[in-house]
Order: sequence, then C-alpha cells, then structure tokens
Amino acid sequence: MDPSHAVSCVACHGGDSSSENEEIAHKGLIPDPGDLGSVDKTCGKCHPEESRRVKTSVMALAPRIINHTRFAFGTQDKPLPAYATVDAGSLKQVPHPSFSTNLGDDLLRRSCLRCHLHTRGASRFGEHRGKGCSACHIAYPNSSDGRPRGHVIVRKTGITACLKCHNSNHVGADYVGLFEKDFERGFRSPFMAGRLPPRIYGSEQHRLASDIHFRRGMECMDCHTLDEVHGTGELPGTSASQVTISCEACHVRGDHPAALKEDSGEIILLKGKGRKIPVWNRAIIPHQVEAHIAKLKCSACHATWSFQDYGLHLMLEERADYWKWALTQGQNDPQIQEIPHRYAGTYADVLPPPGGATPDKPVSEWKPPVTKDWLTGEARSGAWFRGYTARRWETLPLGFNSRGKISLMRPMYQYVISHVDSTGTLLVDRVIPRTGSGDPALIFNPYAPHTIGERGRNCHECHGNPSAAGLGEALRGIKTPGITPIWKHEQQIPGHVFRWDAMADMEGKALQKSTHPGAGPLDRDTIGRLMNPSSLHRVLWHKYLTIVPSQP
Repeated sequence: MDPSHAVSCVACHGGDSSSENEEIAHKGLIPDPGDLGSVDKTCGKCHPEESRRVKTSVMALAPRIINHTRFAFGTQDKPLPAYATVDAGSLKQVPHPSFSTNLGDDLLRRSCLRCHLHTRGASRFGEHRGKGCSACHIAYPNSSDGRPRGHVIVRKTGITACLKCHNSNHVGADYVGLFEKDFERGFRSPFMAGRLPPRIYGSEQHRLASDIHFRRGMECMDCHTLDEVHGTGELPGTSASQVTISCEACHVRGDHPAALKEDSGEIILLKGKGRKIPVWNRAIIPHQVEAHIAKLKCSACHATWSFQDYGLHLMLEERADYWKWALTQGQNDPQIQEIPHRYAGTYADVLPPPGGATPDKPVSEWKPPVTKDWLTGEARSGAWFRGYTARRWETLPLGFNSRGKISLMRPMYQYVISHVDSTGTLLVDRVIPRTGSGDPALIFNPYAPHTIGERGRNCHECHGNPSAAGLGEALRGIKTPGITPIWKHEQQIPGHVFRWDAMADMEGKALQKSTHPGAGPLDRDTIGRLMNPSSLHRVLWHKYLTIVPSQP
C-alpha cells in the first residue's frame, strides 16, 4: 500500500491475524473495507467526516432517479426526495414490489439501480469496481478479468473511475464523446480485421465530439467539488440537481475552488501547472446581447450535441420468448444481455465470437426469465426489456430550468409500459403512466450537456428554428405562415396522439412537462421572439458573419 496506508491487513479487513486456522483467522473478515455497511469500522476510523458525508450523498442514495421515476409512475404526488436506495434519515428505501402494486418500484429495483455506492454494479468490461469508497478510490482498469490494478488506494480517481457508472447515454459519457448505439444488431460497427470491435460499458458507441475541457486535459474532479461528490452530510432536500458549479465561476468571476483570480483579472486553473482559463469576452457578438447574458445558460449555446432518446418502451416479460429479443440483445442492461444469449445462443451475432459460436438450446428447455433485485440481490420472475422510438443527438430543444434560465432540454421518463405474465396474458398494453400530478408521463428535463465547444453554435440553430423553440423538428413556411412537422404523430399508443419531440405548441401550451420544480417548455412570448428574429438579431447576425473574434 502507499505510505499513508502502511497498516496491517486486519486494520482494514478485520479478522484475526494471530491464528493460523483459516476459519478463525477469517472470522469477521471484511472483503471490501470501502463498503458503506462497514465503513465506520474501516475507512471511517481515519476519515470519519468523509465516511459520514458519503453515506448521505446522491451517489449513495440516488434520490433523483428514484423519486422522479416514482412521480412519473404516479406513486408520489411530487418528485421531492422521499425514497432512496437504503433507509437514511427521513428517506425510506424504495418499496419492495410485494408491498407495492406499482410497476415503477420493480423497474427501479431490477433495471435501474445498479449504479450507486451500495452495490458493486455490473461485471462487464469497463464497469468492474468496488462498493462504497472503493468504487472510486480503488483503481480498477478497463480489463476483462475484473481485478483491481493493485492493492492500492488512489487519491486522484481520474475519469476512468467515473465512467464505471457514468456511461451509456448518461451524463459523463458525453464528456468523452460517447453516444450509445441502438440495440438492434444492424447497428454494430463495421468489421475490423475480420472481427467486430470490442464493446465497453456493455454496448458499442458512436464517437462524437468530446468536450473542450476534456480535450484540454481536464478531469471530472477539476470542476466537480468534493461537496458534490462526497456530499455535504445533509440529506438531499430538493429534486433538482445537486450540482453547484457554473461556467461563470471559472470564466467570469474566478471564484471556483479550483481557480485563482489574479489582480490583473487573469484566472488560473490551480491544477494542471497553473493553466490560464479563458475569460468571458464581451467583444464576442452573441455576448453583446443582454438577453443572452441575463436569461441563457452558457451550455444553451456552447453545447455541440446532447442525448435525445425519445420514447422509452419498457416490457416486463415473464414468459420464455427469447427469439424476438435476441436481435436486440445489445440493450444496455447486463441481466438482459445475458438471458437471450443463454437460450438463443449467438445466432443473432453478425460474426461468431472469438471463442466460437454458441448454439441455441431447444425451446423445450427454455426457462422463464429471472432477474435479480439490485438492492437486495434476490431473484424474481420476469425481466424488463426495452427499446426506444428514436435516438438522436443533433436537435437541441430549449426550455426553462428551475431557476428560470433558458437551458437545453432532453426527453426523460417518456414511458410506454407493457406487461406479459408467464401464461402469455397481456396485463398492461402500451400504457403511458400518469404522473403524480395527473399528466401523462411525457417528460423533458433541463440538462447541461458535457459537450461544450470553444465557439457557440450558429445563431440560426436557435433563432427561427422550431426544434430549438421546443416545437419539434419542422419545416417553416415562407409564403404560408406556420410550421409543418417532420415527425409523424404517434398513433400506436391507445388513448394518445402526440409528437415525441414537441414540448409545446405555437401558443406556448405545454405538451410535455418536467419533473424539476418550475422547469418546463418555453412560454408563448419567448417562443414568438425566438421564431421571429428581430431587427437587432439581423444586424448582429451580419456582424457575426463579417467579424471574426480574436478570442473565444
């Protein structure tokens, strides 16, 4: 171990080092000292404050995904923190399905909650990690054997540790330019030297533009503070994001903990050998618009792309019907990936795997799917299979965040639920749940993409663009006023006719809602001004085309 941890084995792992009898020596053994269930006796002996705080952190309790999902399924009146991965203070553990008739709780327990500090998560290439403190501070390389790099504790965790959980189409993967490919086998990559490329994080990814901060050598912890990661020691109090960092803290005020503002006005990044931080430049044409300064989040212009996954279709299947799922085996759930492979073999693979093809089993030997509860480890009948209506990254709709700032929005919790029992009886057929407020669970939420570019997007990507106004992809009439939608209305869901990509109509009526308090689509006035650029916009657009700024 490193000099700071030059202690005996039993100091962290427990047991009895005085005995040569294996049973006696291993009595009370703690396999993973970072486990939050035993951390007070291990890491907490030397790091009591960190151990206390991390147990109430969002990474340990996952309050947002839990309570937003339960609200979307109509189990809670509000998406405020009431439930968590474990009992913690006033927060209760997500109800067990035997005590709940709502499918949302079962979905959370068996399909969603593998990425939190109380579990080791998946055992796939790129995702091996420990529990609790070990999830970040024990270095697991991206290898297939699932073993840590060595018996050592690391202080600086690095991006690799973050991506153990923050992969797939979730915040973090976009920082390094990864967008998960669709599930059907036709989306696999072209052959490389006669073989398919290896898959990391359970799926293949499109390689898109990474964040400018990543390209400049910055890691996650260069921006995110310990209070955000370790927690403050207080239970999460709101359903909005717990992130407190901002672009202005580094590029305008210089009051970020990782930055130092000199008397000259120059701002320096304390890590990374004192690199200079570019300072916000009022000479940039879009920066001269007061409405931009007062009302827009920086990422509303500077994000180059964003996750836009529309229509999350989920089927709880309890019968052994694996042929139809084998072709979509790439859906990023480790339990789902394993089940069709076990029974249907590798017939759906484009090429046989390196170890050779695996034959399918006779249908007579197929058994109904069984998946485990990530919170308790117990196995229950059934499995949650999924698919999307469409997956995009190029259209970036705008809306209001909880602070009233114009922010990029992404579709989330656009649920369509089906349930088939072991006899083949269709119990739930393409149902969009009703939220706790009585609205259909068609939800867009504010999002800060980690895809920041040095220059902002083209002005016309927002001004005059129906997609940016939250009206969905559409063609705008020139001689005839109005817009013509490109996406067809969804008509395959009983009782609903709507467009997946439209948050509002031209009158500012909200067609989809947000689970963040006060957030939602743009209002009528903002939509009108965005869709009908003013004379000032045309003047500034002309200047933007003719003047090339010397500094980003």
